[in-house]
Amino acid sequence: MCSCHHQECNSGKCGCGCGCSSCSCSEHGCNCSCHGENSCHHHGHEDKYSHQLLELADKAWMEILKEKIKAEILVQSGDRLTELAKLIAGTNHKRWAAKMHAKKSCAEFESQLHAAMCCHDKECKK
Repeated sequence: MCSCHHQECNSGKCGCGCGCSSCSCSEHGCNCSCHGENSCHHHGHEDKYSHQLLELADKAWMEILKEKIKAEILVQSGDRLTELAKLIAGTNHKRWAAKMHAKKSCAEFESQLHAAMCCHDKECKK
């Protein structure tokens, strides 16, 4: 987007090329595609519904491209990725099983310790 809304530059139109020190958008570092291109994006009209729809189309295009890239990766490396996923999932399962076993062992130890330390005190038995 081409507006920072800081109003530091006192131009009344804080945005692309305004010179505002807090504004990340300058003609040289602007993230919008309007500089040096013939586009329907005009400064001061960023909130127009048509601009929002064009931004939405850009996002949708990137999402579709991402899905196409995923599909191509599956074609080229699907079997290898399946094997990696099996290895990682299996190892993770073993790791969590060991953690749960250790936690159970600690709980059993604490219970036994509590019983051993309190066996002579009638108030301690709960």
